[in-house]
Amino acid sequence: MTPALNQNDLARLVHAGDPRRVARALARLDAVQIAAYLDNFEPHEQDLVFQALPAERRPQVLAAMRYEVAAELIGRRAPEEAAGMLGDIQEDDAADILGRVDEGKLREILAHYGDEDAHALEELLAYGERTAGGIMSPEVFSIHHDVTIAEATRMVQTADDLPQHVHYLYVVDEHDRLVGVIGLRQLVRSKPDMPIHAVMTTELVSVTAETDQEQVAELVSRYDLVGIPVVDDQRRLLGVITIDDILDVVREEATEDILKMAGAGQMMVETRTFSASFRARMPWLLAAAAGGLLVAASLQGFEGALQSVPALALFMPVVAGMGGNVGTQSSTIVVRGLAVGYVETNRLGRLVLREVGLGATLGALYGTGIAVAAPFVGATSSDPVHLGAVITLGMMGSMMIAAAVGTSVPLLMNRLNIDPAVATGPFVTTSVDILGLLFYFWLATVLLGISG
Repeated sequence: MTPALNQNDLARLVHAGDPRRVARALARLDAVQIAAYLDNFEPHEQDLVFQALPAERRPQVLAAMRYEVAAELIGRRAPEEAAGMLGDIQEDDAADILGRVDEGKLREILAHYGDEDAHALEELLAYGERTAGGIMSPEVFSIHHDVTIAEATRMVQTADDLPQHVHYLYVVDEHDRLVGVIGLRQLVRSKPDMPIHAVMTTELVSVTAETDQEQVAELVSRYDLVGIPVVDDQRRLLGVITIDDILDVVREEATEDILKMAGAGQMMVETRTFSASFRARMPWLLAAAAGGLLVAASLQGFEGALQSVPALALFMPVVAGMGGNVGTQSSTIVVRGLAVGYVETNRLGRLVLREVGLGATLGALYGTGIAVAAPFVGATSSDPVHLGAVITLGMMGSMMIAAAVGTSVPLLMNRLNIDPAVATGPFVTTSVDILGLLFYFWLATVLLGISG
């Protein structure tokens, strides 16, 4: 059996610069495998692979690539060649790729389309990039509500332009308004002479063209759908969003949230180069640096406490670090919960109290352990009992503050229609550091009887 060809093997062949060997290697891979490898190749490597691919395979590979990477590749092709490849893939995929190409190149490519096809693509491109209209396919199979099961089955069997992903037949009335849906399984199991309207499902889940793509993904997940229709304000059928597009949305939204939370940009493709990564990260790190200065400034009044009990300095990093970890955990849970609909807005108070309670319990557990271990790491004091109390209660307070801030800030941002993912970066970390350490030193001044 011929061993599988991995990405490194293909990269070595590409670097060797032998198109024939690359072509033979590509013949052993399917379109999805090639696309996955190309997503991680440099531009010149992608071009060499595409040149080695047979012309009939190029559209298949292009459709399987990430849209952002595919748009970069298309931008480097001649307009006529680009139009030829895009013309052989589904319209919604072509629109998703073209929507990421610069305006000048887009016009050059559309000029090589027929008037009807160019108009259809322009209609899709007119919708917002992150809306249902922007990800829907206009290729949808609909039938009239008065036809019989036998007639509907025959229409499916004889259709010349049957969409690639047909999971449901959408039923429309005489005004082309969506009135029902019937799955293919139900179609083949129903009696041939029955009218469609007698067996179709009328409890419809649909979206408008302006619905946010994240909300579309949530509906599809909640109702266990493999496709969802897109309608206008008169309930006329505009298109359908299929499960493959939903999976792309889920991956894109999850990636965006993770990168925002880390302060590393919004999309992986936007940070592929050094300069792009620098521009994406610099503002967040600048905010973190400013936060560090604020922490230093807020502790200026406690030099006397540190001189009186130097051991307090030993536990500053652990108090701030544990608080920061709890704050990040709480904010991450809330941000993801808001994104997938697990956080109910009518139970916010209960959520905040639960997180604060967890912070108190975990703080007591770890604070006690650290206080017990303090003498063994060289932390000495004339009043070890009160020092232990400062460490334990300081840890509890820091983690309770962190849980409250980490939970409340994303909820507040969501209420203000600001993406809550940005709240888990330097803002939460800096707030937790300042408040947690201030509480820690205030306890020290009270319990150890020392002045700031």
